[in-house]
Amino acid sequence: MGLAAVTLVTAVGATVTKVPMIFATPTYYAQFADAAGLAVGDYVRIDGVNVGEVTSMDIDRDKVVVGFNIGANTVGTDSRALIKTETILGRKAIEVEPKGSNTLAPRGTLPVGQTSTPYQIYDAIFDVTRASQGWDTKAVKESLNVLSETANQTSPHLSAALDGVARFAETVGKRDEEVRALLANANKIATVLGDRSGQVNALLVNAQILLHALNQRGEAISLLLERVSKVSHQLQATIDENPNINHVLEQLKTIGDILVARKADLADTLVSAGKFVASLSEAIATGPYFKVMVENLLPPQLMQPFVDAAFKKRGLDPQDFWRSAGLPEAKWPDPNGTRFPNGAPPAPPVLNEGTPEHPGPAVPPGSPCSYTPGAGADPTPADPLPCAHVPTAPFGGNYAPPDINTSAPNPAGVPAGPGVPSANFPGQPSPFVPGTAVPLPDAPLGGRAIDDAVPGYGPPPPAINVPPAPPGPGPNAGPAGSAPLPGNPPFLPPGSQG
Repeated sequence: MGLAAVTLVTAVGATVTKVPMIFATPTYYAQFADAAGLAVGDYVRIDGVNVGEVTSMDIDRDKVVVGFNIGANTVGTDSRALIKTETILGRKAIEVEPKGSNTLAPRGTLPVGQTSTPYQIYDAIFDVTRASQGWDTKAVKESLNVLSETANQTSPHLSAALDGVARFAETVGKRDEEVRALLANANKIATVLGDRSGQVNALLVNAQILLHALNQRGEAISLLLERVSKVSHQLQATIDENPNINHVLEQLKTIGDILVARKADLADTLVSAGKFVASLSEAIATGPYFKVMVENLLPPQLMQPFVDAAFKKRGLDPQDFWRSAGLPEAKWPDPNGTRFPNGAPPAPPVLNEGTPEHPGPAVPPGSPCSYTPGAGADPTPADPLPCAHVPTAPFGGNYAPPDINTSAPNPAGVPAGPGVPSANFPGQPSPFVPGTAVPLPDAPLGGRAIDDAVPGYGPPPPAINVPPAPPGPGPNAGPAGSAPLPGNPPFLPPGSQG
């Protein structure tokens, strides 16, 4: 029994000596190039907290090996140890910066490469002494003299600069209250922004949503702008191909102004027409015919001059249709062509455009042939296209000749003459039409034939074959002693026949 007790005590004692962490604080070592005034008992810190102290200091050739403990803390193998000055009296301490993922074992050592010492005053003096040994004292003296002279010469400017700095400081001092108020207002603004942070955040979120929506609509907007651009080009081409469109628009504007000015009259007319249409509907609803009496309607021979004058005032001359319509000269009927079977004027000359050989335009916009010819410049058989010889356009500019397949000049060609007789007013000549006339086709069975005895003139209207009017009652002698009453004609006074 005694032998077993002795064996147990020996084993426990051996085990305890192999586990020093249970009964002692582990010691770590660091190698420094210089002790820098460090002494045993100085503090050891981690992150500014005293965790241990220096326990030993030994010299190992050109290094100083310092032993220290850090209590129950551990550090990594890549940690650094720095000797720092702790007080103004020069007391030192070791600052440990823990680094590394592997833990430094007890009695482990930090090499010189992971330690550093503070820069001492005597190190500074030694460095200055060593650096000044190679100085040229004469050159240093001359440099100091030059520096002194330069400072002496710049003293007025330096004084002015210092005065400016002093004034600036004085101004800032006088505006101290304003500066304080500015800072206070800035603080208020910051407070308001802080209080409204939720609203500001919502505003930014909404702006982001808006930008996202605009980005999504970007393709649609791009397509819209592209189509608008195409429409603009088409409108521009239409205006270029029709130089007289401005004249037409001005006439439309004039008509619109007249309609606006006569708005009340038009309203009254529509109201009156409503009553007339109602009566007219009742009249024609009883059979295939109706009778109507229009008062104060003058014969057409008297009305036509006024109608023509009204159209001419609007720029439309019934006797000069092509020019009144604003048709470009390149599209006028070919004077050497042949009329259509129904008596219509011949087709205009062919424009060479729209093909690889003739891309066009055949008539450049603004050129002489793109305008209506003036009076006396109409195309004739001898000169089918007078505008091709005009060197300058009406509004300036020189253009190439038009690319048109016009007929060859024919001085002996047929001039413009009256058209078909059925197109005239009774008793008046037919409108003049260019081109060679063609025989009219035979009239259909039962159709009314027109006597063309006088070229260009229609036949007079036939006489109305009606029985003569009955005779009137004749004069009435009237009462005795009075003059006879008038008879018929001119009229019968009411009550004159008893």
